[in-house]
Amino acid sequence: MRTWLLLFTLLFAPTGATEVPTSLFNFELHSLAGPERINLQYFKDKPSLMVLVEPDCPWCFRQVRALNRLTHKCSQQFQPIALGINGSRKALLAEYRKLRPEFPMFQANRKLQQVLGETPGTPFSFLIAPNGKPLRWLRGYIPDEQLQPILEQSFGFTCSNTS
Repeated sequence: MRTWLLLFTLLFAPTGATEVPTSLFNFELHSLAGPERINLQYFKDKPSLMVLVEPDCPWCFRQVRALNRLTHKCSQQFQPIALGINGSRKALLAEYRKLRPEFPMFQANRKLQQVLGETPGTPFSFLIAPNGKPLRWLRGYIPDEQLQPILEQSFGFTCSNTS
């Protein structure tokens, strides 16, 4: 419970004029698509959905598939980003090959995991504003039919009705 309070305090508390909001784009992470490290600042200026996934998670597989479909349906108006947690690099690479995301997937480092706090389960998603500030979180698998209106309402865009 204490971890959740800390997470909400760090990420979702209103910020005053003198406070610097926490940006989830202030991290450099190892890509699971290759050997490079990518600075998440690359994704700023576009609304994002960060989904936490872990090895051997069938619901994570379903969530990534739903995000693959929504990326096409929403004409790439938002940026999905997968973050692998709770596994070795080897296990996360195997999961990356199994999931086949059509968007970037990274290995979350300890620093980012500390900012995010303890994850109650996977998949676990954060809707991120273009400035990197978290807007809200979503727990568990959410089918694309239910996730689309959440994205449209949160980010202010409209997806096409055809797949």
